[in-house]
Amino acid sequence: MKYHFYLLLIFVLLGCENNYEDSYRYSKIISQSKDYSVYLDMSEIGNIQVTARLPQGSLFKIVSNDKYYFVGDMLNGIYVYEKKEESVSYLCFIECRYIKDFDLTDNQLFCNNFADLVVLDVSNPLQINILHRQKNHFNRFTSYKDYWNVPYVEGKGLIVGSETHVLTGTVTDKKPNLDFTKYDSLYGNLMTKVLPDSWFSNHPEIDKPYIGIIKIGTDQIYTYGTYNSWAICTFLSGTFNVREEYVWTTPRGKYAPPYYYSDAWPVRMFFSDSLIYILGSGNNSGYSDCITSNEPYFLTFHLYFPTFKPLDITYLPDLREFLVLSGQSIWGAFKYTDDQTSVYMEKYIDYKIQTVATSILRIENNVITLGDELSVYLPSEDELKLVKTYPDISGTCWSKEGDVLAVANIQGLFLYDISDLENIKLIP
Repeated sequence: MKYHFYLLLIFVLLGCENNYEDSYRYSKIISQSKDYSVYLDMSEIGNIQVTARLPQGSLFKIVSNDKYYFVGDMLNGIYVYEKKEESVSYLCFIECRYIKDFDLTDNQLFCNNFADLVVLDVSNPLQINILHRQKNHFNRFTSYKDYWNVPYVEGKGLIVGSETHVLTGTVTDKKPNLDFTKYDSLYGNLMTKVLPDSWFSNHPEIDKPYIGIIKIGTDQIYTYGTYNSWAICTFLSGTFNVREEYVWTTPRGKYAPPYYYSDAWPVRMFFSDSLIYILGSGNNSGYSDCITSNEPYFLTFHLYFPTFKPLDITYLPDLREFLVLSGQSIWGAFKYTDDQTSVYMEKYIDYKIQTVATSILRIENNVITLGDELSVYLPSEDELKLVKTYPDISGTCWSKEGDVLAVANIQGLFLYDISDLENIKLIP
């Protein structure tokens, strides 16, 4: 009897061991991680308001209407100066974080607020009003240029980072992955009000998003379109409108659309003497595209600089020459012929004029440069003759109205009478 009892007990124990192995052979405790995107909360960045005057930083552009000058401070906002007869007085500061470009159509100021396009009513700058916000307007590049964009999810916003969360639990052969449902609920909509410092270099104009805003005519604002195109914006009768204009658009617009190069990106766009200028940057090189009005053909002159990134450019029609600031010298680029099939320069000259000027402009037959000082030059074929230097006039941006030159620097905005370039005078 005892023999049979022990034999039965052994079989029972063996059976229990097999059941244990069948239940837990493919069961184990593991840890798995999952990355969750962090989205930008624009509530603070999007708060555009009139504030106390801030220390002036990097001033980059001046525009004006009948009553005011508006001076852009890179990434910070806009200083407003009121015109008073022939003088100006400081009025207020409009805080607009991450601003990189702006322009005016009468009393409507179009500017970027990081990647958004914002239209402001500045008829009374002390009490600005946001007329319209076009979300993500400067972050819509497509086709081969989608990598120009900051990552974005419709309905959630810009992705500015990620968080990794680890879940520990039991998996089996039937359920090899952990259930992240609760984590998805907890971390699926992470938000932050802060942009990463790593997104900004010492030269924010070359950083994403790529911004360009210029006024063409009386009420049109040209900005970069989705791919080799313009996004032309208007705000008329209380309604904002934007349309894409490509090279094949019918009827075609006044200016050829911009071209997006494979190894470079746009840095600055401005409008002067009926030309649209786009300055761009490559890894170790730079370019400038100069787009003429559509009469009768689309025509874009292309200047390429393999050793530097252009800071500013102007055109001398009598000499058929572009003058370009390299940051160290002044260069000339010539297009002599009227051949419409070739848009490339036929000759480049380094004038070997040492200068750290950041602005250059043509005034009739002369050229002036502006930076740590103001210099006047008389250009001729293959020569750039220095006429006079004004060491007491300095600035980082300018605006010209008739014989009045407005110059901005860290001390403020100053007006100069330039009717005689050999005797430029400060207007008190």
